[in-house]
Order: sequence, then structure tokens, then C-alpha cells
Amino acid sequence: MVEDDYYVATDLAAKLSAHGVDVAGPTAGVRGALTQIRSNPCIEGAILDLNLGGEMAFPVADELERRGVPFIFATGYEPDVVPARHADKILLRKPLDDDTIAVALLDAFHRRGATPEDVGRNGILRRLPASERDDLLPLLRTVYLPRGAIMEMQGQSVSRVYFPLDCVASLVAVSREGNRIETGLIGNEGMTGFGIAEGDEETPFELINQIEGYTLAIAADDFKQALAIGAGLRTLAIRFARSVSIQVSYTALANGRLDIPRRLARWLLMVHDRVDQNPFHLTHDYLAIMLGVRRSSVTDALHLLEGERLIKSTRNSVEIVTRHGLIDAAGEVYGAPEIEYERLMNLPLDPSSETVCGAGGSRQHFVS
Repeated sequence: MVEDDYYVATDLAAKLSAHGVDVAGPTAGVRGALTQIRSNPCIEGAILDLNLGGEMAFPVADELERRGVPFIFATGYEPDVVPARHADKILLRKPLDDDTIAVALLDAFHRRGATPEDVGRNGILRRLPASERDDLLPLLRTVYLPRGAIMEMQGQSVSRVYFPLDCVASLVAVSREGNRIETGLIGNEGMTGFGIAEGDEETPFELINQIEGYTLAIAADDFKQALAIGAGLRTLAIRFARSVSIQVSYTALANGRLDIPRRLARWLLMVHDRVDQNPFHLTHDYLAIMLGVRRSSVTDALHLLEGERLIKSTRNSVEIVTRHGLIDAAGEVYGAPEIEYERLMNLPLDPSSETVCGAGGSRQHFVS
């Protein structure tokens, strides 16, 4: 463990120890960390703070990468400080609860391949022709993403493509001044990195995981090879990109025309469409960032929806009580993008391809 805050380090070390991990360190600086790595051949993984007393931890990351040791970053810094060579690493933005960090690190040790059952839980993969699914399966691996994990960095090349199973990611627009607002959601209905299918390997968004869970992941180079082999994957990726653009346009409509409670109702419905859990873990602070409003405004909106008996809200979670009531509250901005998704994704693929549209998978109850 490389962390220069004594209290954070000792507390996290205790959490990791409770999970059965023997902790080397904590170490507060680059030189000490490199010494620890070179003198201890038994190190199996690492968690790195980025700023160590004014010195960045990237020499430590480089050495761990050279030795093939898995690691994650945990930092209060913006993701654009991470160099492209480490863009595929899980980056958690502080403050996060230590159990989440511990689980993310442990999962980095125990990566597993994808199963046919996993593939059936994603709306893109389960629509592929059987032959393409079989070719793609060995290239996929299962990854656990904690809440706050940064999956893509604005202005950088996409290094991995994700097919979520039960996590939900936010497409976040970031201004030059650092202002943020969510523009779209991606869950088990779709995929990230769809721009690669159209020859664009750079992302204009910050992509942040907001509901913890599992996803299938494939290296960008492997994804490009898969696109070259089968036409179905490219077709579905481009159709999904179209559906995301429709979703984003309705987000703009909601942000421009609706009050905060109605925007929040739509957002909760969109998350509910993509997860198999109710309640789900959400903080008021995080909701405020996603909706681009003050925390107090989110609290007021939650209380209003709760007063109408549509939801139950605590400090860290939201439970949907009456889904149809939330749909009525969201009004015109919920429904049309979801219908368009179903229409686009269920268009026939190449007539010569065997398709399994809609077979199996997690529930997706858009507009029900």
C-alpha cells in the first residue's frame, strides 16, 4: 500500500487485513515503495495514492506494471493526470468507503473469464449471431467495478470496452473549467467504446461507474479484431450509439425544461431499468453531481417524491416504491428514448446471420 495520509493508510490496512490480506507497508513515498517492491517478491497487488507529498506515484505504477503486479489508483485528483499507459487501470476518486476499495483490489487479483450465462445478461452480446458470440467469448473477462471507478477519461484513447452486467455508468460532460453534468447512462442494455466501431478511438466524455457491480471487458485491440471478423458486432455497436444520442437529446430536453423533481424521477427510472436491485446505493452528493444541481436541491426533490409515496430515501440509498407513479412524474422525457432503443436493437441483422434477439438476459422493463 502506497499512501501518504497516515490515518487513511492505517484504516485501509485494517480493512484489507479483515479481508485476509497481508499488507506490505503502508509506504508514504515513491522511493520507499520501490524499495518495498524490489525487496519483497511476494507482493501480489497494490493500491496507490497518486500524490505522495508532492511526488506522483507513476514510477511505482511503472515498476508494478513491469513486474505484472495488478494495482489500482485511489486519489482525489482528476483522472486526466493519469498517463495513457495506465489508462486501463481502475481509478477510484476519494473519498470512498474503504470496503469498496478493498473489494476492488481483491477483484484485481482474481480476474475470471466470461461464461455463456454472462454473455446472455448483456443486451448487445445476447443479440449477436451465435458464431460471433463464440468467437468473442474467449476475449472477454469479468471485472468488478466499484462505485466511482473511472472507465474512460475525456480526450484519451479508449483502452477497454465494457459490456455491463449489473453496474451502471454515467456519461459525464466536463467543461474546461471542470464543471460536470451527466448526459447519459449505460447499463446492461449496452456497451461503452462504441465509437471504435466508427473509427473513433478517443472519448469526448468522462465515463464513471455509479452503481457498483460486474461488467464484461475486452481490450480495445481485441475489440477491433472482433469488429473485423463479424458484421453483427459492428452493426449493434453503431445502433447502440444511435440510441445513446437519442437518450442524450432527451437529457438536454429534461435539463432545459423540467424542474429538479421531474428530472430526478426520470433518472431513477433509468437506473432502475438497468439494475436488478431495489433499493440501490446512491448518495445525495453524487446525485447532485449527476444532475448538475446543488445537494440541497437534490434533498428537497427526494423529499418531494417521498412525500408522494413514489420512493423511499435514506442518506445513502433510494428505493422505488411506485414505478408507474414515477413514470407519471417524469412525463414526456421518459419513454421515447427507451422505445427507440428497443426498435433499433431489434431491427434484423444481416438476413444470412443467425440472431437471438432478446433471448435470455436480465430484465429490462423500459416504460412498463
